[in-house]
Amino acid sequence: MNPAPSRARTAGFTFVELLLALALGAVVAAILAALIHGLLAAGAGQAGRANGPVAARAALRALSREITCAFAPPVQNLVPLRLATSTEIGKPEVVLAPYAPVPAEPRALGGYDIAQITYEVEATSNGRRELRRIAVPCSGPLTNAPVTNRLFEGRFELAVEALTNGTAHAEWPRPKSGEQPGLPASLRLSLSLPGEPPLQTEVLIQTATGLRFPLERPAAEPEEPAENKSPADR
Repeated sequence: MNPAPSRARTAGFTFVELLLALALGAVVAAILAALIHGLLAAGAGQAGRANGPVAARAALRALSREITCAFAPPVQNLVPLRLATSTEIGKPEVVLAPYAPVPAEPRALGGYDIAQITYEVEATSNGRRELRRIAVPCSGPLTNAPVTNRLFEGRFELAVEALTNGTAHAEWPRPKSGEQPGLPASLRLSLSLPGEPPLQTEVLIQTATGLRFPLERPAAEPEEPAENKSPADR
């Protein structure tokens, strides 16, 4: 008795296999879409933190720390701090340029160098601005090689005022004052972001106000000789 001839399978998918392939493809596509959405959301959040209130507070803290260390170099007719504003196209809106100590390079050796630090607020596009820090050493081989860093970028406004004797000045040195250029007692900083309360602080300049170093202690009074003490004090 001859066996029944086997039926050869034709190429292609059956209906069940096609349904399984479509379901598997849909699951893979959904996973990829969730991953891409997560990456985009994380990138948007990171960008918001880099250009939002957190970054604004960090930039204001960095600015304040350096201003409090500003000092007047012992050079005749040298302006120790310059503050200027401008509305002209192509010029920075705010310029603040003090002299301050900066860590010496290489930092492993320790010590500090003196540099002129210039902070500039310049408009970029579509109402956005950049807060830049430009450092130029006062001596050494890098005096002609300024280093520029961007501290903050976005839609913001920075207002700086020099305070002396309770009076605020939008420019420093005061124009046509006829006085020897010096340091103001303090600077008032105000950084405003859209929809956020302004960040405001007043920074005292230690060399202008005579603030003591936090670790400075008054000299101890000399102890009296033992023969001058009364029996009760011995």
